[in-house]
Amino acid sequence: MMQFEEMMDRIGSNNEVPERVWKKLDNVLNDLPDYEEELPFRRRGRQYAAAAAITVSMGTAFCVSNPALAAKIPFIGRIFEEVENKIPFSGDYSEKAVLLEQTAKEDEEGNLHAASGVAKTDAGITFTASEVYCDGLSVFLTAQIEVEQGGLENLPGHYIDGGDATAEMMYLRGEWNLPGGDARSLSNDNLEGKVIDDNTFVGMLKLDLEDYKSGGGGLSLRLSSIGWDDVTMADAESISESYRIEGQWDFDIPFSVDTESVKEIAVGQEGGGYTLEKVFVSPYQVVTYVDVPYEDREITREEYEALAAEKTGGTKDLGITYEEYVEEAGKVYPFWNTVICNQDGEILFSNPEDVGKTVAAVDGKEISALHIFVFDDADADLEIEKSRLGNGTVDMKRAEETAVVSAEVEVK
Repeated sequence: MMQFEEMMDRIGSNNEVPERVWKKLDNVLNDLPDYEEELPFRRRGRQYAAAAAITVSMGTAFCVSNPALAAKIPFIGRIFEEVENKIPFSGDYSEKAVLLEQTAKEDEEGNLHAASGVAKTDAGITFTASEVYCDGLSVFLTAQIEVEQGGLENLPGHYIDGGDATAEMMYLRGEWNLPGGDARSLSNDNLEGKVIDDNTFVGMLKLDLEDYKSGGGGLSLRLSSIGWDDVTMADAESISESYRIEGQWDFDIPFSVDTESVKEIAVGQEGGGYTLEKVFVSPYQVVTYVDVPYEDREITREEYEALAAEKTGGTKDLGITYEEYVEEAGKVYPFWNTVICNQDGEILFSNPEDVGKTVAAVDGKEISALHIFVFDDADADLEIEKSRLGNGTVDMKRAEETAVVSAEVEVK
């Protein structure tokens, strides 16, 4: 009988936390004081459900309770298959991704063999880059992280907007660049996926390129720390990145661009001074580009110098010149937001990244056409966002009437 109960406990620990539980938790936490300040948030609208009680009592979602069994599962080379439906920007990557390989050590006879994945070990952590895919605007990289000290079963899950799944995350710090390009810091670029056992995590990292790249290339990734949250430390001032391991994990990742599965569609729809210029569509994301009107604001050199002194503690070096600062801060933009739906009115959850640029996740939805609405009024935008709460679809007729720009774009 005890063996049966133990078996049921192990099965129960692998059940996914239902969506309604995370939604209920989010509603409760939203009513608590200082919720937004004390809990970490990611861009793209994903809230952390840092629920120690729920996670501890129900078990870590997606975990394999038997580490010995997990070790027998060949995840390297199959990570997309494991996480592609459980992460933001989900979709079928398995058949499109390229498996990374490295030259293994010599065998007993002195022969070199290619091994799946590119692994680097430091400070008790082995980071193995596994597969890569690029749609021309983003590089999607899978990796496995093995932590010698363990503790990964205490990672909290966070609810993914617009889906029924939760995902877990490892923080990555460092920088990356393309050949000949400037180094870019890793900020909200983290590894999202699932815990395999107390020592093993697999996930995907999405790195956005500045401009569309039609050819192949290489990605230089230099990690300086790897961190994670721990729900058992919920009583601390902040559980964000409870652990941070400093080290050095450097990679050169070759990739090719999937030009067959992507489309860039010129639109040119105007209204109220706004112009929906073009749309980029890949199997995993939709990116819209809107020309947003702005007003010039005069910035004096005295204002620039005063700001530099305030922000730098008197060194007066902001890291950018007065002319560069004027170019960045000398434009005043009005409110704008872009809502993107498929042909059935299902909203694609999105996040504005730059002025006029909105990135939306396809998340496995069928797309034969896009309905795109640009709003210059926050109340009208909110009403359209709320209109989907009834049956899950946006009231597109109402959206067309209240948006400053509306366009239907055929994709297939």
